[in-house]
Amino acid sequence: MKRPARPPLAETAEDFLSSLETTLKPSTCSHYRLSLRLLHDWLDSKRLRLKAFNREQAVQWLAYLASRGTGTGSRLMIILYARGYLRALNEAGLLRAAADTLLRRADMPKLPVYLPRPFSQASDRELQRRLASSSQPYHRGLLLMRHTGLRIGELSGLTLNCMRQDELGNTFLKVPLGKMNTERLVPLNEETVSLVKELQRDGRPHRELLLETPRGRRTDRGQLRKVLRRVAAGIDIDGKVTTHRLRHTYATTLMNAGVSLPVIMKLLGHRDYRMTLRYTNITLETVGREYRAALSQLETRYRLALTAPEPTRLEPGEALGDIIRWLQKRTADEAQRKTSQALVKRLRRIRTELGGL
Repeated sequence: MKRPARPPLAETAEDFLSSLETTLKPSTCSHYRLSLRLLHDWLDSKRLRLKAFNREQAVQWLAYLASRGTGTGSRLMIILYARGYLRALNEAGLLRAAADTLLRRADMPKLPVYLPRPFSQASDRELQRRLASSSQPYHRGLLLMRHTGLRIGELSGLTLNCMRQDELGNTFLKVPLGKMNTERLVPLNEETVSLVKELQRDGRPHRELLLETPRGRRTDRGQLRKVLRRVAAGIDIDGKVTTHRLRHTYATTLMNAGVSLPVIMKLLGHRDYRMTLRYTNITLETVGREYRAALSQLETRYRLALTAPEPTRLEPGEALGDIIRWLQKRTADEAQRKTSQALVKRLRRIRTELGGL
């Protein structure tokens, strides 16, 4: 049975969405449309007019969103997109109340802070061993994810000719436009270069994508997730097995090896350094090593301070006497002798005055 056709969106919403299409990605515009649909459908169900939308009604709409069971992140984006729409209506004079009064900062649900979840060293080694021992393209593709930190969408979008070389002969993987709508180059070692070449030889010779389905279509992300779960069966892994954990493991391994935060940010294709900073919270090996090194340095300095000899107590009279004797021994010609004799007299007076204190 076909679903009944939804009523068209309000004209103001369609005009707003049209203004976004020139600057935003289609996926973002689609999310905006969903948010405005939720707002207008709720208004229609309550027989309310958008122009008279007030704070009390906004609170009811927020409660409706929370009651739908939508995830926190999705609900936050719906509210933010709706507020952007209301701001545009304010500027056009089509809304009485201010958008920031209707939907306030305090209304935004707080996102939970999740740390990246890399695989343990033991499970990572076993997982890589199983993937490397297979000749199936999906297994090799997942291994490529582990070696390069690709997102699953970036893996399925890799072109057949995805490797580049610089003038020094270094090989890089050209990652296509993905989640952040940016391209990047990831350096490859010899093992990963061989892996990419194997994938290039496998399949149709003149295809567009590096990895494709048996029917020559773009690889389904859900299928890749299923393949990884089957490969990981029987391995002692804490938590759910997801393809994104391959990316987490890649980044954590690099950080434990001493790669700087800006470099890891570039390799992962992060725009915001705060996304990369989350990996610093889980590199316990690095933290422990640096902590122990710092303690060792402090202990060495403390030990040296305890064993250092006490400084010799300064006696002003004896010091001035040494200086006087030094001047008397190092007088060469007549001019220097007269100068040194005058200086010696002054130093003797000073020594006498110090002795009387």
